[in-house]
Amino acid sequence: MRATKLMSGLSSGVALAVLALTPLFASAATTTTTGPGTSSSNLTTVSDGYAATSTGNAEAQTNAEFTVSPGSLTLNQVPNIALGSVSVKSIATGSPNLPLVAGNTTGGAGYDGNGNSDVNVTDYRGDHAGWTLTVGMGPFTSGTATVSSASLALDVSKGATDNTSTSAPMTLNLTQGTTTSGWISSPQTVWNADANTGEGSNTATAEPTSSLTLGKQPTITAGTYDATLYWALQNAPAAAPASSTTTP
Repeated sequence: MRATKLMSGLSSGVALAVLALTPLFASAATTTTTGPGTSSSNLTTVSDGYAATSTGNAEAQTNAEFTVSPGSLTLNQVPNIALGSVSVKSIATGSPNLPLVAGNTTGGAGYDGNGNSDVNVTDYRGDHAGWTLTVGMGPFTSGTATVSSASLALDVSKGATDNTSTSAPMTLNLTQGTTTSGWISSPQTVWNADANTGEGSNTATAEPTSSLTLGKQPTITAGTYDATLYWALQNAPAAAPASSTTTP
């Protein structure tokens, strides 16, 4: 015990005086605070303080403390997908492939996208829970005209991430889906941050290698066609698919 150290080499009378100034130590069963003092016997309750002698120091331990307040998981940027033009003849006679082009879209019902191909998710919650970003594509329409078959190869590459362990986004093949209650019925995971990854700022880019393939449609109507992309950020990583097991 530290009280023994303080009394070493002292006469019995001096030792008793030092002991009177040293906090009484609670037993291991009742001690709730570490250090020379206890929660009930410490420098704030011993009026004369701890004694320093020629054979022992007066020692004390204090605390430093701060609080880190949690923030939010936010979806900050998602891209519009501008594609090249195509002729009626190309769609009526074949299955053309339209590349991603620089610039922004000019119409459509979605107003949240940017024309820079940027994706950004920030996670400042401080719980390391991970997250999932999904996307789905609605049908291409121009007024009452529709495209019977369209498939978007969406190639999203990883940019800067504060946690370098965060995995890269996935390359998807999005087909025209149906909407229920204003949302796409079959979204796909485009970016998954497992637990203990995805913290801080996470950037990605829709690459020029992305493209749209249209199915052959002799009845195609001329016009500008728009489809809505539905992006959703979920505050937990996607569950890993169950692995198959063989029963002997």
